[in-house]
Amino acid sequence: MSHYEAEDWPLPANRRESTVSSSTRSSGSLSFVSSPPFSPSLSPSVFSSPASRPREGSVNDEVARLPLNPAVTVSFVRSSKLFKLRYTYINIRKDFSGALKCLELGGGIGQQNAFLHSFNTTRLPVPHLEHPKLPNELSLRISFLDEQTVQVGSTVFATQISYTFEDWADCLQFQELILASKLVFIAGIAEAKSKGRGEECISQNLRILRGQSGKLVMLFFANSQRKEHKRYVSIPLTCIESVNPGKNSRRPVVLQLQPNFDHLAQMKTLQIQFLMEEDQKAFCQFLAENSR
Repeated sequence: MSHYEAEDWPLPANRRESTVSSSTRSSGSLSFVSSPPFSPSLSPSVFSSPASRPREGSVNDEVARLPLNPAVTVSFVRSSKLFKLRYTYINIRKDFSGALKCLELGGGIGQQNAFLHSFNTTRLPVPHLEHPKLPNELSLRISFLDEQTVQVGSTVFATQISYTFEDWADCLQFQELILASKLVFIAGIAEAKSKGRGEECISQNLRILRGQSGKLVMLFFANSQRKEHKRYVSIPLTCIESVNPGKNSRRPVVLQLQPNFDHLAQMKTLQIQFLMEEDQKAFCQFLAENSR
């Protein structure tokens, strides 16, 4: 597949792609075993005032701008052509209830119109890290698993989009702004298994998020499950009964779960094998310091 840069974009409008269905539902949306731990409103200090908001959207929207240096690379396919465009800022737009409406990208070389990435779901989408987090990575790519809606000027189409950040601090803040939570722990895991459901995931990331209420939630993508269960799983840390760190780094960490909810009752226990020994130690230490 050919690779196209900013000077080749946008392509001529295609009538068949001028409208898209709003029925797309992302498997990357959060599905909680309890009430959502993330507060729907972000810190007012990161948002623009109503007078300085862009014209798109409602005056009641909250908009947080994430400046980027180096620029983020946005990749997508349209009309069998792969495009890679670079932008120097992202506006994260949410409505008054905290639902994510769209991402507005700007500052691209040769780009006169804003690049709008909209979400066709009422649930909060999870920024999906496509590769396990390892030390000293030069770039990290985030996607949202399913097709999303893109608009540039009058051109509207559906495609899968990925964001490649060259700075982990930018990638981190992007996740935090979307999820309205602090990312307090992340590590790559080789696999996770539960006693009740078997293999949960392989080669994924385990994240722990702290909502504005202070509630801590562990999050991972169950990519080994059947299609209907292939989704993000969240486990409040208060639902972890006990932790067995294993005798050595070759042994997984075993979490005994309280059967507070149907999902946890199905899982019963969770065994996690980390990719790096230091991450396994840091995870156990974090749980010990933040136990109930």
